[in-house]
Amino acid sequence: MSLFSFGQDAISFALNEEADYIDVRMENAFENYVGMRNSKLCGVNTQLRESIGVRVLFNGFWGFAATASLDTPSIKSAVESALLSTKKIAKKYPEKKSNLADMTTRKTSVADECKKSPQLIDPSERIALVSDINSRINARVKDLTVLDIKLIENNTQKFFLNSDGTQIEQILIRASLFLGSSMMGSSTLPKIRTVGFGGVGGIEQFQTLEFDTFITNFTSSLPKIAQARLVKPAEQPVILNEEMGWNLCHEFCHAVESDLILEGRSSLGNQIGSKIGSEEVTIIDDASFKGYGEYYFDDEGVKASGTLIVEDGILFDILQSRETAGEMNAIPTSNGRAESSLHIPLVRQSNTFFEPGNLSLEELLENTRSGLFVCDSFGGISDTIQGNFQLDAQYGRKIEKGELGDYVTNFSLVGNLFSILGTIDGMTKDLGSYPAYCNKGGQSVRVGAISPKVSLKNIGIITNIAQRHIRKIDFEKMRER
Repeated sequence: MSLFSFGQDAISFALNEEADYIDVRMENAFENYVGMRNSKLCGVNTQLRESIGVRVLFNGFWGFAATASLDTPSIKSAVESALLSTKKIAKKYPEKKSNLADMTTRKTSVADECKKSPQLIDPSERIALVSDINSRINARVKDLTVLDIKLIENNTQKFFLNSDGTQIEQILIRASLFLGSSMMGSSTLPKIRTVGFGGVGGIEQFQTLEFDTFITNFTSSLPKIAQARLVKPAEQPVILNEEMGWNLCHEFCHAVESDLILEGRSSLGNQIGSKIGSEEVTIIDDASFKGYGEYYFDDEGVKASGTLIVEDGILFDILQSRETAGEMNAIPTSNGRAESSLHIPLVRQSNTFFEPGNLSLEELLENTRSGLFVCDSFGGISDTIQGNFQLDAQYGRKIEKGELGDYVTNFSLVGNLFSILGTIDGMTKDLGSYPAYCNKGGQSVRVGAISPKVSLKNIGIITNIAQRHIRKIDFEKMRER
């Protein structure tokens, strides 16, 4: 029996119980992982996973249930569990009825283009790829204490059906490669560097000139980072490279996620039309952009589109799911996303980025004259209520007389989300794009780390000598899922 037929059965079961609305999400996911540490394979793992999630609206209340057992009794049981949960929620929160915003009914099938499908290539080819990358890096850098290489491939067939008649199939294909290294340098602290490369498509992405440049930049930076010194805490001008620029944009955009606004965890919902940044700042979230966070339809069946969040420093819009848009009398922005069909959709970012400017890096450096060039992220945290944030950088370079100088490391950027955009005074015309993941509500989704280089007049720099760790992929845990 096909996944499509299982979905139709779930809808029939729910409608027979007089549900107001039901949507069904089903996934047939192929996931492949190859890991190598210090020239030895440490994880070769392939998973095939099917699942179905059922969301029911009954008398204005939601119920949700999911199962990985795809048979008629299990699916019927999931529908019954979803209906039962609506009744429990209605008794506990009788005033919190939900309403769905309208959406267009569709019947369509779409798929990413891919030259080397993860499901079709021989396992020996991907192992050979990882081994070749390992050899190229070790031939150029001799003093690595740790070198991790992690290749991740996904081919996910997703179905969405609802009781309004929508039937959508989309096939999303991704390949990404993450490098993690550790070197001992001029201090007792190991110098950690982790970077990622990849996007829509298969492993053909790692046989391009762009990937060769990525490897060259990675290896050439390692000896210099190993000798980097600690930076003195201060407030000073900075230029963020593409990954750090995205990290700032991403943390700010958590505050425009409408579910957080409805929960009282962000005040930006009341500031639409207000000036919150400099005229240099335009921010877009676009799931149709071919970045790592691309998709054709979100997990509520809304067609992917671009959302203009900030234009010339003015807050223009916020991110909506179909559910939050119904509550706020707004239009869904195709940002209802779930980690898989085993999870409920939340308001999530997709490919979120600063619109590029018209400057070169050399022009940003000349305009800055003295400050810090901040590169690559160890992650960020933000408080969308008070607005405070911290972005941990992997390394930086001093800017002296408009030129890049000595390397520094073990520092973080700190500031306030609601004022920092006002200090942006320039962006480059080039965009970088990298694979990234975002965690929220216990769910992890793919997002596109996309950004130009970004210049800020002033930001706080603090020393941060916390022990750094190479980004790990736990292959043992993945086998147990």
